[in-house]
Amino acid sequence: SAKYEVKMMLDPPRATITLRPTAPVTGPADAPVTIVEWSDYQCPFCKRAHPTVQQVLTEYKDKVRFVYLDYPLPFHQMAMPASQAVHCAEDQGKFWEYHTNLFEAAGDLSKADLAKRATDLGLDSAAFEACTTSNKHDSLIKTNFDDGAALGVTGTPAFFINGRMLVGAQPIEQFRDVINDELSRKGLPVPKAGTGTN
Repeated sequence: SAKYEVKMMLDPPRATITLRPTAPVTGPADAPVTIVEWSDYQCPFCKRAHPTVQQVLTEYKDKVRFVYLDYPLPFHQMAMPASQAVHCAEDQGKFWEYHTNLFEAAGDLSKADLAKRATDLGLDSAAFEACTTSNKHDSLIKTNFDDGAALGVTGTPAFFINGRMLVGAQPIEQFRDVINDELSRKGLPVPKAGTGTN
């Protein structure tokens, strides 16, 4: 009897994520894949996931839109001040620069450290200082946290790739598997394994 290949195209479990207009986004607006990360600037696993995210964005540059949302864990004392600082940098048009600096440059995330990062990035120090002491972004950060919690985020980092949850500092292969599956579900070409920088 002839063998028929049965291909299961059942949709994997996915969360429906409604992004707020305030969400910091990088990548093309019409990208076929959206990755939303809920993360904490003091979390060592989030730091470890950062280079992987950068690599994914490089490998899939025209295919992935990336969104970063705050999930400062209550037991990380410096996570909330770091989130406040990144949104104060965002007020001056430098969200992603400050975000990258928080993950890549060493520092203790103290008030002095956060201020020094702002100066290093050429931000207006007085405006930054006024912003960080005003708590003006606290409700936004809390909203981001609550949105994540409502979707089942309990720890960081938590990624949603087109709504498919991936938890923790996963190897890049895990990201590629889900992204490539999403591309093929949309009938789009999947990059050959091993292409790009590894």
